[in-house]
Amino acid sequence: MGRAVSRALRSRGHQVVEGARGLEEARHTMPIDFMVPVPPTAWARRLRDRHVDAVVNCVGILMPTQGQTFERVHTAGPAELFRGAAIAGVVRVVQVSALGVGDDAGSLATPYLHSKLLAEEALAATAVDGAVVRPSLVYGPGSQSAALFATLASLPVVSLPGLGGQRLQPIHVYELAEAIVRLVERDEPVRGVFELGGGDTVTYREMLASYRAALGLGGAVWLPVPMPLMAFGAWLAEALPQRVFCRDTIRLLGRGLVPAGNAMAVLLGRTPSTLAHGLATTAPEPLVDLRVVLSPAVAWLLRGALAFMWIYTALVSILLQQDSGVMTLLARCGFAGDAGTVALIGSCTLNTGLGLVLLWRPSPWVYAVQCGAVVGYTATAAFHMPELTIDHCGPLVKNLPVLGAIVVLWLGHRETPARIPTPAWGRLDNLGRKVNT
Repeated sequence: MGRAVSRALRSRGHQVVEGARGLEEARHTMPIDFMVPVPPTAWARRLRDRHVDAVVNCVGILMPTQGQTFERVHTAGPAELFRGAAIAGVVRVVQVSALGVGDDAGSLATPYLHSKLLAEEALAATAVDGAVVRPSLVYGPGSQSAALFATLASLPVVSLPGLGGQRLQPIHVYELAEAIVRLVERDEPVRGVFELGGGDTVTYREMLASYRAALGLGGAVWLPVPMPLMAFGAWLAEALPQRVFCRDTIRLLGRGLVPAGNAMAVLLGRTPSTLAHGLATTAPEPLVDLRVVLSPAVAWLLRGALAFMWIYTALVSILLQQDSGVMTLLARCGFAGDAGTVALIGSCTLNTGLGLVLLWRPSPWVYAVQCGAVVGYTATAAFHMPELTIDHCGPLVKNLPVLGAIVVLWLGHRETPARIPTPAWGRLDNLGRKVNT
């Protein structure tokens, strides 16, 4: 967000001094570390020396670490800066807060929101003309949360918190930066709180579907996950080297992120972009790109080979029961007598159906069922017939490349076939015919 704001300010002719941890003192940069206490008078001196007349604070963290705490990064550090700005005679301060901060933020079991609320109160307590912006979910280039959502959306099975009905109003980082610049440039006082959102309200599931569409992916298998289980997963994820997915994220998502009164249209002078338009303008960048592009010929080759495997095993099992020894294998797996007959008919029906549907109309659910069938067959055989796991012919190990082929087809699935570009000579030929007619 800070880079987007700097870029927007410079595009309007402003001289920008960027502050961040690890930067060296230079003409356009200033080393700033909110974890290190700085007296307001020292801040005032630094701001005067740089002739700063407006301050925009975009600093924020979603998860505290040993080196960064909510108390310092969100509250105490900015409060020192705000008081220093007032002493230095800075004309305006814009504090980027978060949607959800409000009268109830202090009572929420969300340290993130509480620390943001304290920063807002610190700004309000100064004499400087301060504006607080509370954006909804921010997406766009450089956004870690957008990269996470793009990655989640690109998975073959997309998990949803609950039913995925949480209401959101995502805002593009470039338009958020533009709105902040409008606040900086206003001639009249801007003291107050501005809740900001994008051009449309979507559910969490609709947001991920928009990400899939922007990534060129087709339909997905949606997996609702109970909120307590999702919160448990977020707790486990906090131990991983990432700073986006945590319990506070789940709590914020559960509340919904829709501004009570969206001020974006007033600040921009136009309706902000919808999520679909914003993603189409700046394509999302997943943390891990799982997209697979298969030519029609390769896709048909893989589908044909898998379909042959499913149908062949079904026909051999049902037509050559004695020669194939299928009933003996089923008996060893616990399906003897009538149970074996039922299991045989069921598995042959499933295999035949998978083969035919794979040729006729493949879908994400078809690939999901195939993966489940391969894993189920392999696990059952390995449990009841462990000697197959060390057989030199690898009858069970060979299922791994089969599973890999299914996953590749799944990741490369599109609702409609990819359009093959018309060669240049073809376009010229068509143009000639049009001219002649």
